[in-house]
Parts: sequence; structure tokens; C-alpha cells
Amino acid sequence: MIQDAFLPPVTEQDRPHCRGGATVAQEKTNARPPGGEWSPDRDRDAPTPGLEPRLFPYIWRHSKRDQLAICMVVLASVPFYFASLDLPKRIVNDAIIGKAFAHGEATAPFLNFEIAWPAFLGGGWTEIFNGFHADRQGLLLWLSGLFLILVLINGAFKFRINLQKGVLGERMLRRLRFQLFSLMLRFTPETQREVKSSETATIIRDEVEPIGSFIGDAIVVPAQLGTHAATALAFILMQNVWLGLAAGAIAGVQIAVIPRLRHAILRLSRQRQIESRNLAGRVAEVLDGLDAVTVNDSVRWERAEISGRLHGLYDLRLQIYRRKFAIKYLNNLLAQVTPFLFYAVGGLLALKGELSIGQLVAVLAAYRDLPPPLKGLIDWDQQRLDVEVKYEAIAAHFGGGCRKDFCRRKFCFQRGGTSIR
Repeated sequence: MIQDAFLPPVTEQDRPHCRGGATVAQEKTNARPPGGEWSPDRDRDAPTPGLEPRLFPYIWRHSKRDQLAICMVVLASVPFYFASLDLPKRIVNDAIIGKAFAHGEATAPFLNFEIAWPAFLGGGWTEIFNGFHADRQGLLLWLSGLFLILVLINGAFKFRINLQKGVLGERMLRRLRFQLFSLMLRFTPETQREVKSSETATIIRDEVEPIGSFIGDAIVVPAQLGTHAATALAFILMQNVWLGLAAGAIAGVQIAVIPRLRHAILRLSRQRQIESRNLAGRVAEVLDGLDAVTVNDSVRWERAEISGRLHGLYDLRLQIYRRKFAIKYLNNLLAQVTPFLFYAVGGLLALKGELSIGQLVAVLAAYRDLPPPLKGLIDWDQQRLDVEVKYEAIAAHFGGGCRKDFCRRKFCFQRGGTSIR
């Protein structure tokens, strides 16, 4: 008999599998949680008994409301991002070159808002707001100040989006770890003998960490980076079709080729994950049987085996590094080809008068914001593949050896203590 002062008094009806009382799961459900009084809201978000076999159904089931809320913030930031791309063109053309004062005007409108109607609606312009008027120096200062305001607004949007992503990822990581711990408590006796405790602890502590970080980025990152890349590319097309097509072609090559080359890295990463897990299990075995290792004088044997495993991990990591940095070199090379085309072709068009200096400057500024979203999407895709593999392996590890019910038939709770049969 082992007395447990932390267990509440249990009546005869509460003894599961001994005299037909409530099960252990029902007892834990009806008990008061350590965080305070029980309420239906606390069980509303309780983890489900099992894990979904695929990652994205799990993400969508538990975080779709938060994901959609962050995506709405992303969509709200697009007009401000487009305005920050278009404003440098007006600063160069209207204020610096003086295009707004080409006909001898003393002042030029600022913040005027007009709507251009298409031809099938009669054409023409409709002025909504006349705006303010300023001289050349004042217009330059006003436009520069407006550009600074847009930069601050876009930075505030990014801060808000990143903060919400981080909070969502940590919440889902907490949920996933608790759910895995709950599934561990349901292991059958056969699974307990087969599964190594060190591997299970490593999975809950370390291997789920990148999964929780990815959950916050799973839907928001492609929405955010995709809208930014599409906005920048659309802006370049609006300035010059040929420059836009060139930028789109290079971007298409990057998106199509780079992920395919990273499949080998993904395969090696899977193998490294398995080998690392086996190493942790082997170290735990040696530690548990350290007395036998000393008695049998097999220290040199164990050191040689661990040395071989470490050498294998080093070799896998070296192969990953070689492929990773070769792909990075190719990606950077493709990213620098487009500025060359912009300087050469765009400069020729500017010399011929088919493209203004302000448009060329705006195109270069817009393309400066195009490679980072593309690289982010490629990195997101690789992270998605890697995290999906880890999640499926974890789901298989915890889902194959659980009891159909949550009842521990080897335990019998008695009044005033716990007796272990």
C-alpha cells in the first residue's frame, strides 16, 4: 500500500474495475483542475484523443479562426505596401525632375484623389478630393514625409503579423506537447516495453519544437509573402510589360527549380532525424546498463559503436551542407540576373524616352522587395516538407500503441490512498 496525500478521498463507487464505479478518465474529467474552478470553457479546447495523420488537417482544425484573422490583417496591409512602391516614382518625376511644374506652374497638387473611368463607361476623370497645393521644395518634403509614414505603417503591420504568428505557434506547441503527453499515458504494456523512454521524451521536448514554430507560419506566411510578391510583380508590369515579364520569368525559374533541388536535402534530413533518435536511444541503453558494461569490460566496444554513429551523423550533415550552399549560390545567381536586365534594358528604354527615370527607379525599388518573398516561399516549402515528415513520424509513434480506452486496469484506487496491484 502506497499512501498518496494528494489524491482526494475516493468512495467505493469510484473504484474503477473493482466494483463497477466510474473510470479513471471520468474521475479526472470530473475533478477540479489545478488552475482553478472547472468550467465548460476549459474543456472546450481540450485535446482530442488522437492526432490527425496529416499536419495541415491538424493545423486547420485547431487554429483556423486565428489563421484567418491574421490573413485579414495581411490583406489590409496590401494597399499601403502598393502605395509605398508607387510613391518613389512620383518623388523622382514630380518633385526632383519637376514634371509637375513642366508648364510653369508655381504649385502642384498633393494628396489629390481622382478616379479614371474606363472607355465603356464614358471615359474621363472624376475628382474626389482636390488635395493641397505646394511648391517644388514643399512637394518634395511632403512626398518624402508621406513615404516615411508608409514605411512606419508597413512596419507596424509586419510587427503585428509576426507577433500574432509567434503567439499562435506557441499556443499550438503547448497544445501539441500536452496532447502527446496524454497519448503517452495511454500506451499499452506491450508498447511500453518496446518504446524507449528517452526517445519519447526527446520527441515531446525537442522534435515538436519546429512543428510548433511552423504552425504559426503554415497559412500566414504563404499568404503574406505571396501577396507581397504578386503586388511587386504587378507594379513592375504596370510600369513596363517587358521588364515585368523578365522579372516574372526569373521568379518562375526560381520557384520551379529550387524546390526540386532541395528534395535531396529533405531525404538526408529525414535520415539524420532517424539516426539522431537512434543515437539517443542507444545512449540511454548504455546508461541503463552501465553496470553490465563495466563488469563485462565492454567500454571500448561501446565507445567504438558510438563513434561510428557520430561519424555517420557527421557525414550526413556534411552532405546536407554541400547541397544546401550549392542551392543557395544558384538562387543568389538567379536573383542577380534580373537587376542586370533592369539596368541594361531599362536604361536603354529610358534613353529612348519610352521609360521615365522615375519609373526605372520605382521598378528597381520594387524588384528589391521581390526576391525576399520568393526566397521566403521556397524556404517555407522546404520547411513544410520537413515538418510534415516529422509530424507524421510523431503521429505514428504515439498513435500505434495506445489503448482503445483510457482505463488503467492495473490500478485500483482506495479511500485514503492508492494501492498498486
